[in-house]
Amino acid sequence: MRMRIGPGMGILLPGLAAMAAVTVMSGRKDVGGLWQELWPWTVVLAAAAVHECGHMAAAWSVGARIRGLTLDLLGARMELEGFLSYGEEILVAAGGPFVSLAGAALAYPLWVVTGVRAAGLFAAASGVLGLLNLLPVGTLDGGRILFCGTAWLWGESFAHTLLKITTGLLLIGLWMLAVYGLLRAGDMLSLFAFSLSLLARTWDGLCTEKGDSKKKSAKK
Repeated sequence: MRMRIGPGMGILLPGLAAMAAVTVMSGRKDVGGLWQELWPWTVVLAAAAVHECGHMAAAWSVGARIRGLTLDLLGARMELEGFLSYGEEILVAAGGPFVSLAGAALAYPLWVVTGVRAAGLFAAASGVLGLLNLLPVGTLDGGRILFCGTAWLWGESFAHTLLKITTGLLLIGLWMLAVYGLLRAGDMLSLFAFSLSLLARTWDGLCTEKGDSKKKSAKK
């Protein structure tokens, strides 16, 4: 199984590494102090890993073989070998959000009872990751679920059109809301980063689809 880093994760990881190096070398914080700032990221990455385990478990449950994995800020994208039915595709796509939301539901009471910050952060990260991935955007789990469900009922042509509309409207809406927040209140930086990551991921997905189409045309 081959693995690669998506554009969002490719920006985040070097950025965190550079921030850690500058902070330690400048003497502003020691390693212990730096860990206090960076440990939340390990919890978020753990939530993302659990999300992907949900996808992988769902893929294995339908007998699909995983050919490749692309790691990104909103989880990862799997490349599967062989043909899956629409129902199997929906099951695989829903596996990640389902496990994330289940993890949030389990971690939240633990945080309430024990007060452990890691449990609270894991619950929040898993809940957000699960809900965001259900958005009907082409490169997210929700987009795949929408496409397969619609194609199953009304055909792929209608499904492609509907998915393009929902993806475009959501991306434009999120981007405009984030820019408005930044200009008016200097806030919503996280939403701005999220919408930028979605744009990068969508662009990367479109480039991949075009590359696959060219390969298929060349074979013909």
